[in-house]
Amino acid sequence: MDFCNGKLIRGAKMCYIDSMKPKAYFLGVFFLTVLWGLNSCGAIQIVSDKKPGPEPVRQEKPVPEKTPPKGPPPPGAPPEKSFLERMYQKIVAPDTFSRTYPMEFASFHPQANSALQDYARTRKGNSFQISRLGSDEVVLRGVYLREGTQERYSATLIVKPAGPQKSQLEIKVAPAAEGTSPGNPEAAAKEIFLIIEKSVGTRTP
Repeated sequence: MDFCNGKLIRGAKMCYIDSMKPKAYFLGVFFLTVLWGLNSCGAIQIVSDKKPGPEPVRQEKPVPEKTPPKGPPPPGAPPEKSFLERMYQKIVAPDTFSRTYPMEFASFHPQANSALQDYARTRKGNSFQISRLGSDEVVLRGVYLREGTQERYSATLIVKPAGPQKSQLEIKVAPAAEGTSPGNPEAAAKEIFLIIEKSVGTRTP
């Protein structure tokens, strides 16, 4: 028989076991306390002292204004001029010459166009083309190169009906290049009239 912690017990082994029971109890309490503390810390939310800054202001992109589509011009308004017409006006104000021929409009304007095309094919530097083909007006534009002087002119020919069995031919002549000398527009216009008259077989009455 042995004494252990003031008690009479059998054997030293039993005394050792009895002495370990309080320590195990305290260790268990310690671990439970630690676990409870960790669980409590996990539930705590950390609040930051920093205040959220103001949200950036979104700048809305301006919506481009839609330009309304161009509608048809009002009745009676003059037709919009083409790029070639605006370029001719920029150069020099042309001199205008006019003649009337005893031929029907529908027959005269195709013959006049053929005469100019034949002339341009046989002489370099000359060119003519129809820019407007209407029932009451035909417009031809081109470049006329005078023989001998080699002066270049921009020429606009306008053919219109001038009454029963009559047609009017109007020729506007100006220097083909800006800044060049005016030359002799009247002589150039007379030569163009003559080109057409020779081919058509008629002259002004």
